[in-house]
Amino acid sequence: MRRLIVGIVTMQGRLWKIEENFQRMEAYARRAVERGAQLVIAPENVLDGYVAGADPDVKRERMMEIAQEVPDGSYVQRGCALARELAIWLIYGFVERRDDRMYNSCILIGPNGEIVARYSKVNPLNEKFITPGHELRPFETPFGRVGFLICGDRGVSDNFRTLGVQGTQIVFIPMDGGYDPDNLEMLQWRAMDNGCYIVIANTHGCGIVRPDGGIMQSRFESECVSVQRIELTEIDALRPRQFGMRRPDLYGPLVEATESRRHWDDEGRPTSYEHEQRDRWSEDLRRREAASEGTTDGNG
Repeated sequence: MRRLIVGIVTMQGRLWKIEENFQRMEAYARRAVERGAQLVIAPENVLDGYVAGADPDVKRERMMEIAQEVPDGSYVQRGCALARELAIWLIYGFVERRDDRMYNSCILIGPNGEIVARYSKVNPLNEKFITPGHELRPFETPFGRVGFLICGDRGVSDNFRTLGVQGTQIVFIPMDGGYDPDNLEMLQWRAMDNGCYIVIANTHGCGIVRPDGGIMQSRFESECVSVQRIELTEIDALRPRQFGMRRPDLYGPLVEATESRRHWDDEGRPTSYEHEQRDRWSEDLRRREAASEGTTDGNG
């Protein structure tokens, strides 16, 4: 399979409304398939509305209740059934429960309804009760070697390079917010540096960037589905020459901690700095909500 038709779902999940959000995602997936999509990707935490980062008063117990286990969670199983029914590849995100920890994860389901890949966000900034993932690797599929990043992961160039040196051909990025023309320009450079396609599914937009940095798809709007064909035969020809010029013997400093304000320790536990950032983010959310309510009251 050297050609892939991608359907990108752009939607904002409502906080805690898992059933409603799944039904909306399913409706968009069906629309994408009607337009020929072979793979459908939805945004970060589309099932729960990004409760870990968007609800300033979120409680751990409630998050654990709605978190999905892989592969046995009910909404994971429903996603598998949907992919099997529509005979598509399906990517979507949610809070994952693994033992006694929670992760910001996404899964790739194949047309046979089997889970092919699971990825957990490695840089979950300001996300309460979320443990960072600890793996950056590609997965083999009939249409190429694919990798994943989630939202804030895209801001660390080393994440892209780690996937790039492993031969990743398409990087899928589910996101919630933080997507604008400046972000898209940054991702153009990431694509050129690593010779890969980048596919973005955001709550307020979508995009596809070619391995040469060209923009194939770009929309900055909410509640829509976009369909675009990717020609995978282009990837080998556009693979950066600099991969063969790398000097790994010189890159030791890249794996040394260089920033005193670390967000997590070596065991994946949040540091005091990360706790301070989360508290500051929660207070900012509360202020914005209060301001929004005040404006609404004043107009009504």
